[in-house]
Amino acid sequence: MQWSLEDIYKNQVRGNVPRRKHLRVLGENEQGEIDFTFTGGKDPGGGRGKKKVQRKDDDGKPVVDSDGQPVYDIVDDPKFKPKTKFVDAPAGSKADFTFTTDDLEEINMLQPEVKHRINRLLGKRDTQNSFKELFKDGLSGITPKLEDEFIEALIVSDDITSDEIRTLYSQIKDGTAINVEKILNASDGQVFSYKDIFTDEGLKAYIAAKKVGTGGKQAGPGEAALAALSPVISQEGKGDINIAGNLVELKEGDGRVGLESKNPGTGKINSIFKKYLNKNWNQELKDAANDNVHNSKPGQATLNIEGLWWLMQILDENEKNGNIQGLASGWRRRLPEDLFKEFFTESYIINELVESVNEKSVGAFTRDYIKALFDNYKKSKESGEGKWDILLAINTTNPKLGGIAVVKSGEQLLNVRAKRSLPSIIKSGPAGNRDYTYAFSPYGPEENEEYEEF
Repeated sequence: MQWSLEDIYKNQVRGNVPRRKHLRVLGENEQGEIDFTFTGGKDPGGGRGKKKVQRKDDDGKPVVDSDGQPVYDIVDDPKFKPKTKFVDAPAGSKADFTFTTDDLEEINMLQPEVKHRINRLLGKRDTQNSFKELFKDGLSGITPKLEDEFIEALIVSDDITSDEIRTLYSQIKDGTAINVEKILNASDGQVFSYKDIFTDEGLKAYIAAKKVGTGGKQAGPGEAALAALSPVISQEGKGDINIAGNLVELKEGDGRVGLESKNPGTGKINSIFKKYLNKNWNQELKDAANDNVHNSKPGQATLNIEGLWWLMQILDENEKNGNIQGLASGWRRRLPEDLFKEFFTESYIINELVESVNEKSVGAFTRDYIKALFDNYKKSKESGEGKWDILLAINTTNPKLGGIAVVKSGEQLLNVRAKRSLPSIIKSGPAGNRDYTYAFSPYGPEENEEYEEF
């Protein structure tokens, strides 16, 4: 249903709209597109800071139209002294801003998709009412406040049309916007394309609304959007959703696996190295370890898990050759053990990693460490409200390569086709606690050159 501005205004004020002499039509054309043409009569006026001047021909004679009426030009009024500029208007100001003729002409010159957004914003009340009428009992799984934010996100999106929103309504009601069965019946570590899980309209809505309900201590990205799109999905807590009775941990975009609450400062980590390496712990030793790590640079402060493995090998070889002295007794076990205690809570996981870093190859240790991050993370949620059975990772940051992964175990996480960032032992700075976690962005199942096996 197409509404004109007059209809919208009548709906809001519940009355007739009085005719205004200076504005004859501000509505929509026959194709349903909004028309911002200023079509005032013989005296359109100039607005604040403008004045009208009767047009003159080359001979200086006043110009008139076919009806003999004067033709005016709107020009800047040099006498006008504005008290504030437009940019000074406070956000959310309730001041009554009025479009001038110049404003309307500029709007008509905008790209069609921008005019479409303006049209949708002007008809927002109608869209919201239609949505609420369709879902009289509200959307399953989200609060009325989030429902309003979800609708708002769809209205202002440039990527989903009004017709697609109407189609989406039916899909949500029928439970077809998201293929829940494929998620729940997926093999451990299975990767899907967007189309495997979402309808076209559902995907556009998810991307448009994935930030709804986020910020501060609220839910994580994508939770409210998924809950709004399916009658069998609801929010359980920060990072958690319930899909048809199954507790699911949702990771949107650059998914992070690990305990972000475990956030040892760089001073703490360096003190552990100094405790066992004494004066041998310096930048030169760190550079020697990092020299074997992809994309490392001399002098960098960080050290990731591959760098730790190489550091252990360098220390062991040089101690055996007599090239290094002063290492604390039992450093081979005690150093990595104290380090891993800063990132893990399960003693059996810590013991397994100590054995791995000393006995396995760098690739095998890297796999063990990432698996351990997942297993410890999942174990930490087993008691309390945060318990989950499935990790659902949705990467919509790269439309060409993005995909959706379903992971149930640390072992299978290693096989997910993804862009990866290895966890750190020494992080990048005070706010870099996320560096300690494993970051992965699932690719779709299609082949691409960026994907690499561990």
